[in-house]
Amino acid sequence: MALSIDEANTVSSKYYDKEITQQVYEKSPIWTKLKSEDSITIEGGTQIQWPIRTEKLGQTGFIGPRTQINYSQKETRTGAVLDWKYLPGQTMISWDERVKNNGKEQIVNLLKDKATELSEDMYDVFATALYAAAPGANDMESLPHIIDTANTYAGIPVADAAEWAAAVEDSTTTELALYGAGSLSETINAATFGTSKPTLHVTTRDLWSKFESLIEPQKRYYGKDTALAKAGFTTLYFHNAEVVSDYACTAGMWLGIDTKQFEIISHRDFNMKVDPWKELGQAGFPQAMYKLCYWVGNIKCKMRKTSFKYTALDYTI
Repeated sequence: MALSIDEANTVSSKYYDKEITQQVYEKSPIWTKLKSEDSITIEGGTQIQWPIRTEKLGQTGFIGPRTQINYSQKETRTGAVLDWKYLPGQTMISWDERVKNNGKEQIVNLLKDKATELSEDMYDVFATALYAAAPGANDMESLPHIIDTANTYAGIPVADAAEWAAAVEDSTTTELALYGAGSLSETINAATFGTSKPTLHVTTRDLWSKFESLIEPQKRYYGKDTALAKAGFTTLYFHNAEVVSDYACTAGMWLGIDTKQFEIISHRDFNMKVDPWKELGQAGFPQAMYKLCYWVGNIKCKMRKTSFKYTALDYTI
């Protein structure tokens, strides 16, 4: 009869590295960029609202010295408004896990690691939601939905305010080109408004590699002084803006984002708030516990015309 435990395992114990290594959640560069530059926390209110001007006054012009001036008014301002969006996350620990993960035999603090895992899960959902093509009624606004030439955003239809649209929405160009017709350079120019223009380019890893090959041998990597570089992302440099890849970015997509116009709006009381562990006994799970994390907010864009998007680029071309 074979013994269940051999002699070596009987007389010796295993060596354990007590530092757990997670390998399922990636960092989001766009989340990192927006959080480092424009992250606003507010106390409350029924909605998120801000004023904008959508057209020129058009009441100025040269006249003769005795020409009568006709006085009139023109409405050039309106309010943009967003609803709060609600993102909860939950985790739990069972009775047997609490029994086994205790005392000097404990290798990893399971309660602590489950709390860390919950936060990572929340950020992962947030990072993925940033690229949703058509956010649902309960979802926060996404970058592709905002950076669009036709979509209504913040309650303002483009048909009512022509300036309230992204500079370029290109769904036909398949070849990534730096200069010439349909190129990045041309599109950046189209998205330039005074001193405002895209400050960050985000794309897939395949298209990022394609872009890197196009700028050889003059390629320039960003230094160590930017938020993305400090967070560990490798970024390239084009038209005075960083170019970075994002694991969550949709295939074929390239976003030119004027990050100075974007803000993550979070509610003060629910800005990734994590509850303490609570008992689940009354729900029929003896000695089990649960933990909740909450985020309430939305993505605000003050001006859409200084951002652009491609949606059909092919890195093999």
